[in-house]
Amino acid sequence: MILHLPNGHDDPYRPLPIERTPRDPEPGERVQVSFRTDLNVEKAWVLFAGERLKAQPLGDGFWVADLGIATVGRHAYILATEAEQSGPHCFEVGRWLEVNRCLGVRREPHGVYLDLAGEAGARAILALSFPLEGVCRAEFCVGSLEPTTLEGLSCGVEEESETLWVVAEDVEVQINLTTLALAVQGPRGGYHGSARLGWLALEDGRVARLRCALTPGARETLYGLGERFTPLEPTGCYDVRVYEEYKEQGPRTYLPVPFLLSSAGYGLWLAAEEPSHFDLGAGTLTLEKLPAPTATLPLHVIVAEEPYGVTQAFVRLTGPAAVPPRWAFGPWISANTWNSQAKAEAVLRRTLEEGVPATVLVLEAWSDETTFYVFNDAEYTPTDGAGALHAQDFRFGGRWPDPKGLIEECHRHDVRVLLWQIPVLKHAGHPHPQHDADVAYALERGFVIRNADGTPYRNKGWWFTDSHVFDFSNPEACAWWFAKREHLLELGVDGFKTDGGEHLWGRDLRAHDGRRGLELYNAYPNLYVGAYHRFLQERRPGDSLTFSRAGYTGAQRYPAHWAGDENSTWSAFKASILAGLSAGVCGVSIWGWDIGGFSGEIPTVELYLRSAAMAAFCPVMQYHSELHASADDRDRSPWNVAARHGDLRALEVFRRYARLRMRLLDYLHAEAEAAAAQGLPLMRYPALAHPQAHDFLAGDPYAYLFGRDLLVAPVVEKGALNRAVRLPPGEWVYLWSGARFTGGRGLSVPAPLERIPVFVRADSPRLGLLLEAVAGWEG
Repeated sequence: MILHLPNGHDDPYRPLPIERTPRDPEPGERVQVSFRTDLNVEKAWVLFAGERLKAQPLGDGFWVADLGIATVGRHAYILATEAEQSGPHCFEVGRWLEVNRCLGVRREPHGVYLDLAGEAGARAILALSFPLEGVCRAEFCVGSLEPTTLEGLSCGVEEESETLWVVAEDVEVQINLTTLALAVQGPRGGYHGSARLGWLALEDGRVARLRCALTPGARETLYGLGERFTPLEPTGCYDVRVYEEYKEQGPRTYLPVPFLLSSAGYGLWLAAEEPSHFDLGAGTLTLEKLPAPTATLPLHVIVAEEPYGVTQAFVRLTGPAAVPPRWAFGPWISANTWNSQAKAEAVLRRTLEEGVPATVLVLEAWSDETTFYVFNDAEYTPTDGAGALHAQDFRFGGRWPDPKGLIEECHRHDVRVLLWQIPVLKHAGHPHPQHDADVAYALERGFVIRNADGTPYRNKGWWFTDSHVFDFSNPEACAWWFAKREHLLELGVDGFKTDGGEHLWGRDLRAHDGRRGLELYNAYPNLYVGAYHRFLQERRPGDSLTFSRAGYTGAQRYPAHWAGDENSTWSAFKASILAGLSAGVCGVSIWGWDIGGFSGEIPTVELYLRSAAMAAFCPVMQYHSELHASADDRDRSPWNVAARHGDLRALEVFRRYARLRMRLLDYLHAEAEAAAAQGLPLMRYPALAHPQAHDFLAGDPYAYLFGRDLLVAPVVEKGALNRAVRLPPGEWVYLWSGARFTGGRGLSVPAPLERIPVFVRADSPRLGLLLEAVAGWEG
């Protein structure tokens, strides 16, 4: 036995102990190969480049061998022991080519083409066009590719000596034709970079990577790159790759977006689905590609009067934000342990008895845990895989004796119901007639993601391992999938919690629409959630909702989203606020996190109430807890937190904020509508909304603007009794007292446990409404 997977599972962060490192070497990198043999093997070696290289034992049958420094060309190696061989295993090392000068310019009514050249015969085309005012699309094309057709706004072109000027509405591009220095200027600021392009060319000319310069100014602060749980550091390197990091995400994220926003008033958007790498320290942007004779790097430079004007343009380019129905802006309740109708009804009763309002009940543990469309313990006659069951086909009993009755009872109390979903055909590991028929039919019809050889792909990740991943790029497959879920809408379900979507492993996977692994990693969550969104909107237009963890560029079209799996810690609370603001920069507006964190020991009363107060002034206000093996009750309901800690404040203060949320329901929905119409997120960085005071306001990374009117300053430090608040320019009114303050300065505000510092713009036409909403709210 010799086990060796050269590319591992293509997990970018968790290499296997039997793979090649690096998987795709570049010139000058040291290459090693790791593998495993039977335990009784005493010697192993690698045959490489005409040499026999000794492998070093690492114990338990693991070995490693050094192949030396990678050189350009095709390479093969064979792993060997006295008893057997494995291989040849091949890899190819390309060479970096670069274009660094312009040979000619071709003018068109809607843009220009630049013919770029470099050493060793390197040639590329740069196509400049202007899809919107203030937006320059700079698309680099390599290989025998017909240049993209230029569309968009008309532009003027002038060429003098070594300089080319291209001017369109609200944007001017200047390129030095000798050095390829690039400047894109807008009304307030602009981007200064380079039109040079590099690419990694394989021996036969195929392109494996593209790289351009990324050159923010020294005094700029950068924001974005999707939902990021840590600030962007000037020397950091950030991968844009959908990834599930269970808790403590650090620089990884479920919802990346290749969009940077600068405090200098410009943005950069890479309009590509493959993984990319923004190396701020090295000043490079690298795009991974499946090796092909042609490749493009479509970069958009966006300039505007102020930073959030850049976000507005980005949203116009990537799709308008959808606004959930009014009921989505009330308090949400959820726990993974509510796994029966009796428990769900008990929670509903307790919610009503305690006077803690709720508008959404999320049920995660409702299904048979195999089909994920049949209620647990329901009896029915299985159909063939092609067919679909209807509500009347089920004889409900056991844990869920009357789902329709439960949903109707929820609706009578103005509580809507969402059911949990996952985009896989689960590897059940036990007989299940209906699921077995479904899987057989789906495989027969090609409804799942496939390997390169056409065989059905099985998930290699740690969650739902060995399950088939459903192919939502296939219209026929989608129709089949949702026909099996139609009966859930017949029962009255109002939407779905569309969890997961991150577990695609393998660069050469295949989807129905022709996309392959590298092109699917980031695109898949939007394919999945978008299919659910359309299914619901076709049947319940304007009165249904998806609630998702993963996404990519354009995720704002399919609200809502939450921050994923978080610990019940102060650090997770802080990280989640950063994530919500970062997602908002990239257009994702309807966002929230699980109050107090969903994982681990039940949060302290202090953390619970501080985060509940923040959630009351957040697009989604939800408490939720994970499934756990502990004998104690860890659900995050306010009465349970109060009982566990023997502190009634958890219930009493939460009740006040939940009731306040209901008083603000119409206001919040209207604010979401207004924000969507403008292309703005509900949560915004004060420093970007007031760029003239950027450095002062950026000193508080956890305060945020909420809607058009509010400044919210969550208390994020354990034991704090005061909150230092940095007021933006203008006049502000303290929400709880009506006191008026002049902005542009710091203010120390008392922060008792039951109160979060919130200020209202003094000139807001909604000031009276807001003051009235909080009048007597503590009573």
